[in-house]
Amino acid sequence: MSNLPATAACVLAAALVWPCASTALPSELSFQEALALARTRAPALLEAEGLVAEAQGPVAGTNPLLRENPTLSAEAGSRKLDTGKRGTQFSVGLSQPFELGGKQGARRESAHAGLARQGAEKRDTERRVLGEVGAAFLRALHARELSRLLHETEEAAKHLADATKKRFDAGDVPIVDAHVTRVALARTHAAVAVAEGEESISLSELRALLGLPLEAPLTVRGDLRELASLPVPAPPSAQERPDIVALEAGLAQAEAELRLGRSQRWPDVSVGVRYENEVDETAVLGTLSVPLPVFSRGQEETVTQDARVRRLRTALEMARRAREVQVEAARIRDAKRQQALEVLVKDALPLLDENEALARKSYEAGEMDLAELLLVRRETLETRVALLDSHLQAALARVQLAVETGVLP
Repeated sequence: MSNLPATAACVLAAALVWPCASTALPSELSFQEALALARTRAPALLEAEGLVAEAQGPVAGTNPLLRENPTLSAEAGSRKLDTGKRGTQFSVGLSQPFELGGKQGARRESAHAGLARQGAEKRDTERRVLGEVGAAFLRALHARELSRLLHETEEAAKHLADATKKRFDAGDVPIVDAHVTRVALARTHAAVAVAEGEESISLSELRALLGLPLEAPLTVRGDLRELASLPVPAPPSAQERPDIVALEAGLAQAEAELRLGRSQRWPDVSVGVRYENEVDETAVLGTLSVPLPVFSRGQEETVTQDARVRRLRTALEMARRAREVQVEAARIRDAKRQQALEVLVKDALPLLDENEALARKSYEAGEMDLAELLLVRRETLETRVALLDSHLQAALARVQLAVETGVLP
């Protein structure tokens, strides 16, 4: 594959890594604009942002110095003395619960790990959504170019049908030739209708991924050949893929929850002070309340979180292995798609126009019959469609490689 100008590499870098956000909703989108619009409007990303905002709640709950509020209690009543008189008795108490066993620290670590997990999952959602949007954009662009190619083929088939009818009227060709060209034209009409439908469907799929309403006008612009050839930026060596980061944060959260469950073996004490007034006597007392963890010792939390820790450790190990396989598979797919595209561009593309022109001249000179001409045209069309499909597959492979290596977010 030939080297591209530096400006071309910058274009893809901007498209995949730093697409400029835009508050407008243009009806015609380039590849870069589609990715930028996805970052601000994609429903999956909006939901992920909401989950990150929700994860701020537990973090805010661990900010106070103590988890529980102090308790103010009061008692008042009358009392009959031995002398037969009545007096007033009242008391006021203030107590503050304290957690022991590192519960507050474990809860704080769990909340921050949960927030980190949601943030990583948001970045991973962005990585996947941008990959889906990029692929949908490429399919829409492919459908547009295929529709354009078939429209050109339709025009050529119409001209051939008209020319053959004139030759039949002049007695140069049999009626079967005129019928054959009319059948070929009908087949081309049908292919154009299907291509136009596929173009509309692909735009609807892109519209759904971008969160655009059905009535919103949408078209795509760009060159599929350029997008199939632009290089993918290399990922930073120290940057981990966000789905792996999310699993690591989830494991850290589970370990903190496990420590919290084990700390339930420690009772939470409540320390306070109490003032009592009984008729003409007063007293100030210190209070201490200690629940005895005889029956409930955090058994459920400990067993559940211990199993969760073991499950996430296994999932993290499997995800790291899967990431290596996915990246390698994406690299192989990209290399082979580029190789296939290069063969078609180098060996087939230069001959297509020449073959069709030579066949047309030979038919007009009477050196080639209609069946041979139609065969050449069909082979030419199939090769052009195969070349267009190869451009699509090469571009999709580039996007997938960017997704697997984690350079989209």
